[in-house]
Amino acid sequence: MSRRMQWKLRGARPKGRVSPRARLLRDERGSVAIEFAFIAAVFFAILFGIMSYGFHFAARIALSYAVAEGGRAAVMGLGDDQRRDYAEAAIREAVESYSPLLRWENVNVLDPVWRDTGAGRAGDIAIDYDTGGRFSFLPFVPAPPETIRVSTTFVVADPGG
Repeated sequence: MSRRMQWKLRGARPKGRVSPRARLLRDERGSVAIEFAFIAAVFFAILFGIMSYGFHFAARIALSYAVAEGGRAAVMGLGDDQRRDYAEAAIREAVESYSPLLRWENVNVLDPVWRDTGAGRAGDIAIDYDTGGRFSFLPFVPAPPETIRVSTTFVVADPGG
């Protein structure tokens, strides 16, 4: 009987030989891929969450700029109607300059409220922007508010005193 047959009959392995089961338990190939899968899920969730909120905040900053431009343009008007028209035209131009991020169709320019103050005539310029869910493109990231309201107050002072 050969030596190999003797080892098989006894159930032992010759020295230096490892059973397939033991070899499988000690094999570390592919462990990096599994570790990457665990880490990548968290990493991509954080990355896309940052991108989603980044788009939201960029839109808010762009809308703030548009309202400020509307207020600056409104100061040039001689009457309340002319101020409103100037403000709306300036807001439209500013929003359209941010065309890929903002859409003019989603902007609602609210009628300015004008009042007399001690410093002159003050006007509240405000817009509502309906995001339409554009900035929440991941189901597990909480959605920002659907409507963003941005407003500012400008005072038109009489330079004559």
